[in-house]
Parts: sequence; C-alpha cells; structure tokens
Amino acid sequence: MRAAPDTAPREVTPAGANARSRVHEYGGGAFLAANDVVIYTSYADQALWRAEVTDSGRGGDSGRGGDSGRGGDGGRGGDGSVRLTPEAPPGGVHRYADVRPVEGGPWLVAVRERHTPAGEVLDEIVAVHKSGSAPPVVLVAGRDFFAAPRPSPDGALFAWLAWDHPQMPWDGTELWVATVVAAGNGAPSLSGGRLVAGGPAESVGQPTWAPDGALWFVSDRHGWWQPFRAERGGDPVRMCADEAEFHAPDWVLGQTTLDFSAGGDLVCRFRRDGRDHVGVLEEARGRLHVLDQPYTAIGGLRVLGDEVVMIGATPHEPPAIGAVSLHSAARPARVVRRPTARAMPAAWVSAPEAMSFPTTRGEHAYLLFHPPVGDGLEGPSSSLPPLVVVCHGGPTAAVDAAFDPAVQFWTTRGVAVASVDYRGSAGHGRAFRRLLDRRWGVADAEDCVAAARHLVGAGRVDGGRIVVKGSSAGGLTALRALVPGGPFAAAVLAYPVTDLRALARDTHKFESHYLDGLVGPWPEAAAVYEDRSPALHPERIGGAVLLLQGSDDPVVPPEQASLLAEALRARGVRCDHVVFPGEGHGFRRADTLEEAARLELAFVGEVLGFETAS
Repeated sequence: MRAAPDTAPREVTPAGANARSRVHEYGGGAFLAANDVVIYTSYADQALWRAEVTDSGRGGDSGRGGDSGRGGDGGRGGDGSVRLTPEAPPGGVHRYADVRPVEGGPWLVAVRERHTPAGEVLDEIVAVHKSGSAPPVVLVAGRDFFAAPRPSPDGALFAWLAWDHPQMPWDGTELWVATVVAAGNGAPSLSGGRLVAGGPAESVGQPTWAPDGALWFVSDRHGWWQPFRAERGGDPVRMCADEAEFHAPDWVLGQTTLDFSAGGDLVCRFRRDGRDHVGVLEEARGRLHVLDQPYTAIGGLRVLGDEVVMIGATPHEPPAIGAVSLHSAARPARVVRRPTARAMPAAWVSAPEAMSFPTTRGEHAYLLFHPPVGDGLEGPSSSLPPLVVVCHGGPTAAVDAAFDPAVQFWTTRGVAVASVDYRGSAGHGRAFRRLLDRRWGVADAEDCVAAARHLVGAGRVDGGRIVVKGSSAGGLTALRALVPGGPFAAAVLAYPVTDLRALARDTHKFESHYLDGLVGPWPEAAAVYEDRSPALHPERIGGAVLLLQGSDDPVVPPEQASLLAEALRARGVRCDHVVFPGEGHGFRRADTLEEAARLELAFVGEVLGFETAS
C-alpha cells in the first residue's frame, strides 16, 4: 500500500489522561471527536471530560480526572479541560460511555452505569450538558442494560438499544425509537417510545441514521447479522440477504461497522469465509459491491469524503489506520497512520489457511492454520511439524486473519499453529453461535480435539507432537480438551477459568447470567457446573500443564490457579505454576510478556522433545 502524506498526529487529550471506559466492565465508546472538541471518558474517575483541540495539539499537562474538576459546576483541570459530569454520591461510582451530540442544542447523550452505595448497578441513558453547567438528566431507565444512544441528524428522533437478563446482547436485544420533544436550551425529553425490532430471540445492533432520515441497523432475525432499513414509522426491510456477518458480538460499546457515503449508500464491514471485507450497498439496486482493499481483520470504519477510513490489519502487518477510495479502483489503498513499526519481514510471516473440519454430532467447525516458516527445531527428526492448537477466549468471540505476533512466535520456530473457531464462535451466523448453548466445556473441547485430528489426518502435522493453548475462557476449553488418550501432550494456560461454580457465584453484572445459556441456570444446574470444572476433576486431565497467572486478577482469582496446581501435583501430574506480581486478567507489561513467551517455548520444547533458539 502507498503511504499517506506526512500528517503527524496530535495528542488532544491532556498529558497522562487515559480515555477508557468501564461501563459493562469491558468499556468501549470512550471518546467522541466533533469539530474542535473531544469528549472522553477518563479512566481515573469514569466521568465525561471535554478537551479542546488546539493548534498546538495538546491541551496541557494535567486533566487526569479525579479531583481536578467538579462536574456539576463545569469543573476545570489545570490544562483547560472541563469535567462535564458530577461526582457520584459517597460510596458510589458513575461510569459514562458511548456519547453522542444532540443536534440543535447544548446537550450530549450517553450511557451511564450507576453503582450505588447500596451495591446496585443500574444502567441509564442520560443527557449531559456540553458545558458541564447542569446535572445529567435521565432519558431512559428501567432495563438491565442500554447501549447505542443515537439522536437523528435533525435532533427530532432518538434511537437506542436495550436488553435484560438472562440475554446477552448477541442473544436478544431491542431497538427503540422515541420523539425528542424538547432539545433547545432546556434539557431534552422523550415521548412515544416505539419498539422497532428485536426481542429475546433476535439480536439487533448498531442503530445508524442515514442522511435521508431513515434508520438502519443490523439484525440476525434471518440467521445472520444483516442490514435493515426502517422509514420513520415504517416496518424494517432487509437490505441485503448475503449470508455474512455485518456485525460482531457487542462485548464493548461503540461498535462501528456501518456508515454512509455522501450519496447515501451504506458502507459496511462484513465477515465471510474467515476474513473481513468492505462493501458498498447500493440501496437503489440492492447490490453489494465489495471494495478491493488489503485488510483481512477490520475493527471499525468511517467514511471521510470519497474514502473509507478503517482500523485494519493484514496477515503480514499489525493494525493500522488505512484508507481506500470509494469510487476509484485504480487508486491503491493507503496507510494513514501506522502506530507501530512493521513487525517483521513478510517472508518470515506465516499467512493463515481457512479450513472447515468435521466434528461430533455430524456438525462442523472452522480453523485458521498457520504452517511453520522457520526450521529452527533440534530434536527427533520428523518430516512433519509439531502443532499448537489455540482455543480463543470469550467463548463468544472468534479468531481472525490478522497478524498475530503470538502465532508468529511459534511458526518462525518451526511449529504450526491452528486457531480454532469452535461451535459457539462468532462470525458464522446465529445458528452456529447457538451450538454452544448448555455445551460450554463440551462442544468447544470436542472441536479442538477434532481440529488436531483433522490436521494429523490431512498429513499437515506430527500427530505425536501436539499441545493445546488457551487463556481465560479458552483455558477452560484447553483443559477440557486435554483428556487421557487424546491428541494433546500438554496444555499451556494463562489466567484460565478452572472452577465454573466460582465464576457463576462471583462475577460482574454484565456476565452475571452469561453462563445460564452456556452451562445452565445457577444454582439449579450446580451439578453440571461441578462436573465441567477442571479444578474439581484433575483425574480427567491427561497431560502436563503450564499455568501462568497474574496476582491481581479480578476476573479469575489466583486461588483458582493455585487449587488446580495443587490438585494436579497431588496426582503426580506435572504442573508448572508461575505467578506474575501486579498482573491482572490479561498480561500487559513487556517484561511479563517476554518471560511468558520464554516459559511457553521452554515448556513445550521439553514436553515435545525439541529445542529451538529463544
């Protein structure tokens, strides 16, 4: 791709500020850039702040939130940043995210998650004054969760998403629209809310207003997340019937894979055949035109002028901000901004091969196979490489065809990698996602075993040298797949779920009923939770284990790892248990990541009987 002109980025948030939300714990939707202003959620206090975009770029050297401003009176940081939302009552916390402006007045709308002194966690949609001079006003309340508050461009209508336990947003959500009856200098209010789409068995996402005033959104009512259009007051109409996913699970707020060209055509990212694409849906003819662009994994997109700007990665390069022309195939895609240097020479990178393979119950699953490109192994000679099977986390997530240094770490050392989209993974339609219902720890583990055996049967890997690897929820899958007599000699785990009972008893609101669908209702299905918890059944683990854990993990407490290690060692099973001080659920420090990689390589090499340069 050709490089962009030299346009140096400017930091507009205050020095030291961290724009990061914790709404629903996973956050997202942490900032909004509009004209010469950026509204962002400060991680330190979870309040909304306003930073001016100045010619010099940075607003100042403080503005970290906390005590630097008092929201209700438009408190200011030392750099001129303004806190827009007040402090919560003593003992409580207010978190904000997914902010949008209301046309024609001095108001913004946002999702607010209120943690009360009594321990309740309440979702609301609120209006926030742009100056911080008035307290927030509640617009919508009374549901377990809200997302995507979206005022229409003329400020007359307001759309939002809502859902309730036990649904997760990829199970069942509702799209509502109401009339904005006052949005001048007074606070906005809503009237006449109407359900547009969705319900307990239909996942709806990304309400997006078109230039002509129609409301677009995605729905999986026909089995795939596909685009729909609704005229004001009219019924929704499906605009594209392609069996592809135009949306992804809403783990975070602010997902953006839909936008509009100046001519009113829908520009969209969609996933099909294991990779992401960018398309233009010509409404007049109902035809989806696929743009020629290099990215195989796309995190979000926007239309700017005659270009689509996106965050995208290729199999050979990590994520970058790229742009592609909407109208001229002769204009090559360009890199607008590459946040990191090129990771490694293209000749060293193993590009993935997408495969489908058979599994239990006559069903099938998917994987991305990365053949080795290095030949640095020393040990028993074999014409076929060893294999690492990777179980993604979630478990409602997916693998993608982006450059992944953790994969290339193995392939450059002569080890093949298979990343498995087991049943329940996103990206393959609603029916495939539902194949994990009540079967987490069973179907996913069976699929990882089947993936290994498929690659052995295809003559791609050495059947005597295979390990399985997973972190968080993927760690549970890996442990359940490490069965006696199975294809795996060992498991490499990072902060794994090992006790489903503990996870069900002590988790945050967003996921507090997630396991109802994956395992069964708690505590009625307690026997099932016990049966599928690896820490409670060490006799079912049929190989050595490397167990890496952070000392400050709030999601999977370190005690789960300790109990598993003790149980395995008591049975004479090798378990290398390493705790990294100060790390949480997901390792962040460079020295931790480096040491974890060294430990993994040494452990796998010892178990499988090879040596390789570190």
